[in-house]
Amino acid sequence: MDTMNSPMNTTEPAAASASGCESPIETDVQKQLRLFVTVLTVRLLHKCNTVQSRTKEQWVAHMKTLVSQTMEGLTVTGNFSADDKDIKKVCKAVQKDLQKRYGSKGLVQTVILQEDAAVDADIAQCLQTHTRAFIAEQGKKRSWYSQYKWAWGQRENSKER
Repeated sequence: MDTMNSPMNTTEPAAASASGCESPIETDVQKQLRLFVTVLTVRLLHKCNTVQSRTKEQWVAHMKTLVSQTMEGLTVTGNFSADDKDIKKVCKAVQKDLQKRYGSKGLVQTVILQEDAAVDADIAQCLQTHTRAFIAEQGKKRSWYSQYKWAWGQRENSKER
């Protein structure tokens, strides 16, 4: 059996099964988005000084909860890529937003450490809002670049005639 072409090694989304359930296999773009959200969440927890005061198991479990809540309903059309600079920028925006909501950096740290379901939902919603804004911003940059490439290609083609 060819293991490289088996359904378990594909990065393409699998077709819906006979039961109507979607496959849990993620596309490369979905994996990139999940990685972005995960690193963003870890950075946020670190910047809010909530990692040092808990055990590894506690903050990893909390991070997983926040990531799964943030990923609900997030989608990307087209390509998605982000670097460390992008993550820092989005994290800073999330921090500022949370500080406005809760009053200060110290209060943000306190509410995060409580691991309250309502607070977690609020944090996930904030992460989601800023991630969507980043995706939209990235889409605008991409569309500008593709228009530029198209126009440049048209210019090159007219020179050849």
